Formats: sequence, C-alpha cells, structure tokens
Amino acid sequence: MIVLNDILLDEHILTQPFSCDVKKCKGACCTMEGGAGAPIRNDELDSIQASVEAALPYLSEQSVRIIREKGWLIADGDGLATRCIDDRDCVFVFYDGDVAKCALERAYFNGESTFRKPLSCHLFPVRVADFGGDYLYYERIEECTPALARGEATGETVLTTTQSALERAYGSEWTHAAVELARHIQQDGND
Repeated sequence: MIVLNDILLDEHILTQPFSCDVKKCKGACCTMEGGAGAPIRNDELDSIQASVEAALPYLSEQSVRIIREKGWLIADGDGLATRCIDDRDCVFVFYDGDVAKCALERAYFNGESTFRKPLSCHLFPVRVADFGGDYLYYERIEECTPALARGEATGETVLTTTQSALERAYGSEWTHAAVELARHIQQDGND
C-alpha cells in the first residue's frame, strides 16, 4: 500500500496492465450479478436524476417501465446503488449488438445531458473503500481477463485506463502525482 496525499492506494493500480476490451468482455461490469448496480454517491443524486429523461430513449421498454414504476435508485447494505433488472443488468444498460453500454453516458456524449455516469462506473476497475479516508484498490474480476491481455499489449495500466475518472474524483494535481509515482516505480523495476 502507498499513501499519496492522504489517500491510501493499492500499488496494483499503478502497475497492473489493464486496458478495457469491451468487444471481448461485452460490458460485463454493467451486468454483474448481485442485486445492486453501481454504487452512487449522495452528491451524484441530483445530477443523475436530471439526466434520466435524456437517457430514456436509449433504454429498452422494460428499463423505462422499471425506472418509471420503481425508480432507478435503491438502498442496499452498503449505501445507494442503481437498480438492477433480473439481478444483473443495471437499469441504465442498453445493448449495442451484444455489448452492454450505459445510456447515461450515451446521452452525455450526444450532448443531451451534463452528467457522464456514476463515478463508481467511471473508475472501474478501481474501487473506493473507507478506512477513515479513501482507500483505492484494484478489483479483479474474471470478466476483465481480456483487459489484462490488452493492457500487456498496449502498455496501459489500471492507472492510465482510469486517469480521467481519477482526475474527476481527486483532481489533476493528485492524478499527476500518481502518474509520476507509477513512472518512478516502473523505472525502478527496469533498473
């Protein structure tokens, strides 16, 4: 573990080869079993709610019905999360062929809303735990195995893959320090 500006950091975030390969994983992080979808922060609630209408046109009739009848948000044992359909798909999932994608993000990239997607989704496979402060760790899941091979081939890491999300969460100064730390670790490993 490394402490970087009061944030505890799993070293694997800096060193683990990783580059998302949605053509192979099919967007598995949006469809994982478990009953609760993406963890939601309290400060995201209003932004997500304001973006729901823009996301609806991209969703299936079933998702739209569930959002309208039950809402998109649930409280689980760990806090707030997006609702899931059939204990799998996040209620904001739509399919592009056989790849699960986020309707919130589609609306954002189409200029129809100002909220990209929940931070927990943007950061994945980085997870945030609380130890009296933030603890960032790399969550290994079998469905991301193609990302490991692609990361090896491209030279990308969990850090480089999630860099824009880390900037969103912790700012550019912290993220730049993390990049420099990763560079230093890599240089020491090559010496």
